[in-house]
Amino acid sequence: MSGELHTILAMDGTLAGLQGVGDALERHGIVLRVHLDRAEFHDCAAKRPLPALILLDALSPEGGGLEDCRRLKANPITCDIPVIILVSPEDEESRIGGLAAGAVDCVSNLVSAAELLARIKRHIELGAAHARLQRRNEQLDTALVSMGQGVCLFDEAGRLLLSNNRYAEVYGLDPSVIHPGQSLEDILNLRQGVGAVPATSTSEYLAWAEATNRGDTPRDWTKELKSGQIIRGYHQRTSDGGWVSTHEDITQAWQAEKALAKAHVQAERAEQEARAAHARLLAAFEVVPEGLVLFDEEDRFALWNQRYEQLYAESGDMLVKGMRFEDRLRAGLERGQYPEAVGREEEWLAERLSHHAKPTSKHEQRLPGNRWIRIEERRISEGGSVGIRVDITDLKMQEASFRLLFEGNPMPMWVYDHETLRFLHVNQAAIDHYGYRLEQFLTMRLSDIEAQESNPPQAVVFDLEDTASSRSARHLKGDGTAIEVTVYSTCLNYKDQAASLMAVVDITEAKRAEKALLQHRDTLEEMVRSRTVELARQTEELERMLEQEKQINELQRQFVSMASHEFRTPLAVIDGAAQRLIRRKEAATPEFLCEKADQIRSSVSRMLELMESILAAGRLDHGRITIVHKPCSIAEIIGTCSARQEGIRRSHRFLLDLDRLPSIIYGDHPALDQVFSNLFSNAVKYAPDSPNVHVTGWQEGESVYVIVRDEGIGIDADDLPKMFQRYFRARSSTGIAGTGIGLNLVKQIIELHGGSIEVASSRGNGTTFTLRIPIGAEIPDQLRVAAG
Repeated sequence: MSGELHTILAMDGTLAGLQGVGDALERHGIVLRVHLDRAEFHDCAAKRPLPALILLDALSPEGGGLEDCRRLKANPITCDIPVIILVSPEDEESRIGGLAAGAVDCVSNLVSAAELLARIKRHIELGAAHARLQRRNEQLDTALVSMGQGVCLFDEAGRLLLSNNRYAEVYGLDPSVIHPGQSLEDILNLRQGVGAVPATSTSEYLAWAEATNRGDTPRDWTKELKSGQIIRGYHQRTSDGGWVSTHEDITQAWQAEKALAKAHVQAERAEQEARAAHARLLAAFEVVPEGLVLFDEEDRFALWNQRYEQLYAESGDMLVKGMRFEDRLRAGLERGQYPEAVGREEEWLAERLSHHAKPTSKHEQRLPGNRWIRIEERRISEGGSVGIRVDITDLKMQEASFRLLFEGNPMPMWVYDHETLRFLHVNQAAIDHYGYRLEQFLTMRLSDIEAQESNPPQAVVFDLEDTASSRSARHLKGDGTAIEVTVYSTCLNYKDQAASLMAVVDITEAKRAEKALLQHRDTLEEMVRSRTVELARQTEELERMLEQEKQINELQRQFVSMASHEFRTPLAVIDGAAQRLIRRKEAATPEFLCEKADQIRSSVSRMLELMESILAAGRLDHGRITIVHKPCSIAEIIGTCSARQEGIRRSHRFLLDLDRLPSIIYGDHPALDQVFSNLFSNAVKYAPDSPNVHVTGWQEGESVYVIVRDEGIGIDADDLPKMFQRYFRARSSTGIAGTGIGLNLVKQIIELHGGSIEVASSRGNGTTFTLRIPIGAEIPDQLRVAAG
């Protein structure tokens, strides 16, 4: 027992037959306080600091010792204080009654002072150990509540030992219906009632669970429930033959343990059970894929998982329990763990400790190797803190890619605040076109560049739900020159602010040309009688030029509207994935992160396909696509495109029948790659629920034929003749992203090869495209280069 002073209480007369006990206790740092009045005795027992132990006499008048024990145990303040009752050696009934009343020991009133002292010391030590274990378990309970995943732990007999509230909620159950002792089959029967089970029988599910638990290797799994939920889990076999698993579809965590075993008569057994529960929680702690760490009230490392230690490997030797957080930071500074701190180490350290000291904090941190993590920390009621570290390196890379698209765009663009109309960011094209320096732009409002005669800026009334808005305006350049512009604006969130992205098209020259044309038309009208023939010719020319001008304006409007909508859709997916990572920062598994990364990659792939289609269509319009016929393998091109599409959209598969194709044809490999990439992308996109895409190729005479057939939504019969017109979208494609450029581009490329393409389809019965491409190298020169 430590040198700390302990106080014990006793009623007067309890130690009457034991001489020298008080002095012996005092020599061992134990102060004995004796009370004459019973009410005073109970008041003193309930005052803090609480006594370390209480002595009672079962032989006191009217059995007062046993009644006092029951009264103490009924009081929530004094119920955990150890009680020793002195009984007569022959009075077995009093011993049994004392233990039933809650005493930790019943000792003969003839016991020696030395034995009584030893018993008192032992029970004080056991009580202190029990209190320490309770505090530790409370800390671990807090950690499990903080976890963002449903957790369940089964023993080797397949009986539930513990689970958190979210484990029930993820399956739509009231948490009160799940409790320790239930078998997995019991829980499955409860889930069956709300449809939260896979589309398999109970016996098949139990067989799967048994097979999953056979190996020692952790297992990831995904299950689709009858209710439509998709549940992702992580399964880990425990050393005793049971298992622990997490269930990802959670938003709140509840307490880490359903319950610990109640304290038994012997404190040793309670300590062993508490340690076992602690070990199980530590195993569950390691399942979490993010870096997790617990600090005690003195800001020292108390608990952390392996992922946390891996993230900060450059900080030096392994973490040691009890190490101060500041000492670990300083070790990392010396070893280059924090690139942002180079040259300002003390200032950086003060900022980091300031974040750490806040009740809740969230910030980003750069690590060596251009890795980034998001740090979230919060203080807990016991005085310590909990921290989580989430790797956001991939998200940072996506953010940099989007910034590159904005900065490198040749069209003037900027982002402005919805409320103040102040410029938040401007690209280089806007700086060059308007003649303002970046510093000037960032001090100005949108109204500062509006010419006085134009209407007030309309951006303030843009609906936040609109995908895009456009209007005409007059702007002032830095040198005072007024220009006519068409502005296109779409809403977005910029650094947690409601903002808009605006793109500007300068139509000054177009307006001047339009004005000149109108003046010229008026002149022609005055000369109509004398120059009827000439007037008709010039009128026809004017109408052609006006139509061309309208087409240009329409193409510009369609381009910006399409770009605003089609770019925003994958960007919204990226933003949604990032927000979901933030919301599930305490719960995300590697599989969850992989899913979000796949969503981001798919969105980026969609943006790249969109840009390539737009650029290729533009090159065709301006005669800049050259078809170079060289020997190439069309089967190899088809195989590469189908494999690439399967890698992007893993839900589909391509069934290829290409054995009858010739090994070599003469064609333009990149152009043919784009043809089949567009056709395969459409086959997947317009057949979301039909995974098979059939591709058949053969040689017939001097041509090869390729059929691409999907089993998707199909096309209405009256839409088929328009399918290869630019920007045309079939009615059956409503609600599916697309630009209407792809099939037009495919048709032009095939015709530049001297071939043809046909489409056959009906609503709800899939679509079939048939391509014919000449094999030989003798292709007319006029077909090798796009018109123009």
